[in-house]
Amino acid sequence: MDTVKNQKVKYDQPFNDGQFGSKENRIPALYTLADGSVIAGADMRYNHGSDSPNNIDIAVAVSGDGYGDWEYVMVNHFDDYADTVTEKESASFIDSTIVQTETGRILMLADAYPYGCGYLQSKTGTGYDEIDGVKRMLLTTGECGGKLTTFGYYIGEYEKGIASVFDRNTKEKTEYTVDVEFRLYKNGEAVYCNQRGSEGVTVQQRIFYAEADLKCYKTTYLWLRYSDDYGKTWSAPKIISPEVKSENEGFLGVGPGRGTVIEHNGKQRILFCIYDNNGGPFKDPVFERASVIYSDDNGETWHRGGKIPVKPGVQKTSEAQLVRIDSGDYKALRIYARNLSNYIAYADSTDGGETWTAFRADKSLIGTENCMISLIDTTKKIDGKQVLLCSQGGNVNSRADGIIRVGLVGKKGRVDWISKYHLNKDFFGYSCLTELADGNFADYYEDKPSHITYGVFHLSDKGEITEINGENCEDYNAEADKPKSFFKGLIMKLRLMLG
Repeated sequence: MDTVKNQKVKYDQPFNDGQFGSKENRIPALYTLADGSVIAGADMRYNHGSDSPNNIDIAVAVSGDGYGDWEYVMVNHFDDYADTVTEKESASFIDSTIVQTETGRILMLADAYPYGCGYLQSKTGTGYDEIDGVKRMLLTTGECGGKLTTFGYYIGEYEKGIASVFDRNTKEKTEYTVDVEFRLYKNGEAVYCNQRGSEGVTVQQRIFYAEADLKCYKTTYLWLRYSDDYGKTWSAPKIISPEVKSENEGFLGVGPGRGTVIEHNGKQRILFCIYDNNGGPFKDPVFERASVIYSDDNGETWHRGGKIPVKPGVQKTSEAQLVRIDSGDYKALRIYARNLSNYIAYADSTDGGETWTAFRADKSLIGTENCMISLIDTTKKIDGKQVLLCSQGGNVNSRADGIIRVGLVGKKGRVDWISKYHLNKDFFGYSCLTELADGNFADYYEDKPSHITYGVFHLSDKGEITEINGENCEDYNAEADKPKSFFKGLIMKLRLMLG
C-alpha cells in the first residue's frame, strides 16, 4: 500500500553559499550509507565556475537521515593558492565519486592535478616508472610538463608515513623525503613556499605545487581516500592511476557521482566509472571512451574493465553511471553514459564489468547532449518490476529543463520509461540521485551555473513523483510537460519511433 507523508517536511541544503568560503560549487556526488545517513560531495570552486586547471578543492557534507543537520569535512585540499584566488596555475582536485563497501568503508575517488594541469593539459603516461619491479612515482627539479625521461628522481617505499626520494640514475637516497600527503622535507625538516594570492603566508611544499623543489609529472592522477567512521575523518590518499592507466593515455578521469557494489563470483566487487581521451581531444567522433575500474579486495588493488565499443550514432561516451539490472529472466550490470547525440547511451556486462556489449542509444532518453546524467536502481517495485530513476537535462539544445524519469525493467532487461517529473525549466547541469532509508529519494542537481540544489521526493506505487516541500525548494507542476493535445502526443511518439 502506497503511503505519502501529508505534512510539510523540512530539509536543509548540504552546501549553502559560503561554506568553506566557497560561493560557487559544482559536480554533485550523493550516496546513502548503511546506517541511513547520507553523504554529499561537491567541488569547492570558491569564486569561479571553471574546470581544472584552476583553484578547486573537494568537500563532503553528511546528514544523519538526508533531511538536515549536515556536518562538513574538507577531504581534498591544496593550499598553494589562497582559496579566494582564481588561478590556472593552481594545483587542483575535481570530479568526485563515492561508494560504501560491505565493510562500511566509504571510498571517494577524484581527479588530482599538479599546477597548471587539467583535461586538455594532461600528458601521456602515468608519471610512474618500474624500478626494480615496483612502479615508482617520478619527480623532477624542473617543470612538471617536461619529458618523463628527464625526471631524475623517484619516491621510494613508505615507512611510518615517510618515504625517501632517490636519484633515478644512481638509486641513492637524496636529502629529500615525502610524507603520505606528498609534502616535502629536506634533511628531515619541512620545506616551505609562499602561498600565492596571500601576503605573508607560507605553506609546506607538496610535489603538486609550482613552487616545490621537486615536482610530479603533468598528468591526471586518480586519487583515492577512504573513511571508516562515516565521513568524519579520511585516510591518506592513494594514487591508483598506475594500476589502471595505460602509458599511451593522457587524460584518464573520474565519471563523477557514485560508484556501485555488486556480488561477483561469491564476493564483493566495487566499481567506479572512468573515461579517457585516448583518441586525442576532438580528433575523431569517439575521442572519449567510458570504462570501469573495479576492486575485489575492498579497494586495496584495482583493475580495469575492457574499453566499451560504440554503435554508430553514439559517438563518444564519457561521464557515466552504473545500475544493477534484474528483471528475473535477465541480470546484468548496466552503464549509462552521456555522449554527443540527443540520447543517453547504455551498455551491459554480465561478467561484472570486465567485458561489455556495445553502447547503444536509448531512444526514450531524449535530452541534453554532453552533460552528466544520474541513474540509480531502487528497492521499490511497481507492478512487480524493478524501478530505475534517471535525472537529466531534457532540453536538446542546451543544459536546461531538469527532469526525473521513472523506468520499469521488463523482460530481457528492457526498460520502459513510464513517467517523468519536471524539476525546473531553466538551467540544469550535473546531478546525482540516491534512495533514502525511508523509501523517498533525493536529487542533488545544478539548478544554476556553479550552484547545486538538494531536493527530496516521493515515488508512488503508480510511478508518480511528488516533491516533498522543503523550505529551500520550489514546487514544479509535473503536468506542464504533458502533450497539450492528441496530435502533439502522436508527434512525440513518432519522434521516438523514428529516433
